[in-house]
Amino acid sequence: MGRNLKRIVALMIVLAFSIAVAGCSSKTLATVNGAKISKDDLDKRMNKEKLYLEQQGASFSGQEGQMMLAALEKQTLEKMIEQTLIEQTAKDEGVYPSKSEIDKQVEEIIAKFGSKAEFEAAMKQYNYTIEDIEEKVSFETAYTQLYEKVTADVKVSEEEIKNYYDENKDQFKDPVKIGARAILIKYDNPNQTTMMGQEVPKVGRNEEKAKEIAAGIIKELDSGADFEKLAKEKSEDARSKEDGGLVKDMQGSSPYAKGTVMPPEFDEAATALKAGQYSKEPVKTATGYYVIKLESLTEEKQLSFEEAREQIEQTLPMVQKQQKFAEYMAEVKKTAKIDNKLAEEAPATVPEAPAMPPETGSQQPAK
Repeated sequence: MGRNLKRIVALMIVLAFSIAVAGCSSKTLATVNGAKISKDDLDKRMNKEKLYLEQQGASFSGQEGQMMLAALEKQTLEKMIEQTLIEQTAKDEGVYPSKSEIDKQVEEIIAKFGSKAEFEAAMKQYNYTIEDIEEKVSFETAYTQLYEKVTADVKVSEEEIKNYYDENKDQFKDPVKIGARAILIKYDNPNQTTMMGQEVPKVGRNEEKAKEIAAGIIKELDSGADFEKLAKEKSEDARSKEDGGLVKDMQGSSPYAKGTVMPPEFDEAATALKAGQYSKEPVKTATGYYVIKLESLTEEKQLSFEEAREQIEQTLPMVQKQQKFAEYMAEVKKTAKIDNKLAEEAPATVPEAPAMPPETGSQQPAK
């Protein structure tokens, strides 16, 4: 009888513990005007945030990693609070999307993948469900329609356009444009094993050997060799090799704007040359040594008001709308009843992803 009693007591303890754990996992971490955000809700979102960052090369191991994870948790909860507040406001303003609107947009997203099977494969890869996509679509639509309603009366006058130009002249300049060809000789850099979250392929060559090869190419040029021909034969830059080493911007154009395409060391060396000259010493960067030939160099130019007008007419309304919407949401937040149980803890640093997550319409489920 005593043994049975012990078993019953043990079972009761286990059951009580299980209930306590279940209660903790779903405890409320925040409320927004009475709407609850539970730990389960946060954990679900965190799993996706964490997976996305890990796919970009972030690591949450060790003490530093745990600190970053704690900071990410707080920031994610804050984003969920903001999202909830926007959705509530959209409903109050009568601009929250209907189920039919959401279903139609989800169907359009699936169609962009080519087939439902490809869509489901992408969902699985990024740990998403159809409910996650519906939730994201509903929020993005609510946000967009609320934003448009709040900022509908924003108009920009001629005087505002002129004042904006006068106060922000530094923004309206044609940057230095570099027309250049390059020959790249790579080396294995132990300090750069990944790039944009991807492993950098090894070339089986150290820095000293790469510099020696680049120096040999310069000697060939000194002897009269054709730069374009050498680039096609020896350059290890897949983007420019077939074009005789011609460096292009992301739109495939040359010359390119300084500071937008090539490493700083490259641009500095290129702008030190005169048109038609090539570098007499190999130019070291984190990925390899370059031999550079300058074809053209256009200095920075200040745009006149008339030259900048079209850009301002496109930019200024956006700036003013963003400002108005931010002020509107700040007022909404002031009157909202928000309780964030993680807000009192000290902030930490969160790793930044190399790129913003894609929009819902792209062929990758966004966060």
